[in-house]
Amino acid sequence: MKNKPLYLTIFPILSMAIAVSFPLQIHFIYNIPLNDPVKIFSMLTPLNLSSMIILAVAAFLGAFMNRLIYKIIPILLAVVFLNNAIVGLYGQDFTLIQVAASFLLFAISLRPFYQAEIKSVIMNPKLRWWKTPKRYQIEKSILLNSKNSKINTEALNFSSSGIYIKIEHAEQLKSLIVDELVELKLGAEKIPLKARVVRIVEDETQFPNGVGLEFIKDEVHKSQFMPWLRQQIQKRQEALSV
Repeated sequence: MKNKPLYLTIFPILSMAIAVSFPLQIHFIYNIPLNDPVKIFSMLTPLNLSSMIILAVAAFLGAFMNRLIYKIIPILLAVVFLNNAIVGLYGQDFTLIQVAASFLLFAISLRPFYQAEIKSVIMNPKLRWWKTPKRYQIEKSILLNSKNSKINTEALNFSSSGIYIKIEHAEQLKSLIVDELVELKLGAEKIPLKARVVRIVEDETQFPNGVGLEFIKDEVHKSQFMPWLRQQIQKRQEALSV
């Protein structure tokens, strides 16, 4: 995934907006001035306050893509349901149909958390590609050694933390597995690097088939690869400026 899912930006804003709406409803319904927060908050029930707190916690967890959001969502739904049920059954400001509809819409708004795309980036931070360091289109020969194969191929782009390698043969691609540790010999310099397979790309139009690797940041990565990468970036920038 190249970009952060839009929902993970919208949800924290939505959740905080709903939390803030509780005292605002008191302000508009009972015409209590906003400069009298003590009176406004004195009219909020314990369930109102609990809903506000849990909504704020959910907004925080959603903003930071913390996997605890999946423990908070059932609690949030239960508290909001109970709050709305009491308001609809015993309150005089909203009808039962209004509070039932608002709860249903709120419950539907949480469904995207269970979509595969969003759940995967929350549960696995390595899939948050928008947070990775800047990548550079640098093509270099590379030798990949894994437990099951030895592949002479080409690296297509680099960052300080990882690399994307083209692998055209399906048999070679299928010999690799996610989280497997591999050894690399990079470029004419044969820089020896270690890396972990973090994604395998097959049959995608925007990328050649291949693997995304995350470097093991050892002494070789620091003393040999990083100076090499800076040199390659400088050469690339100089070529583009001509």
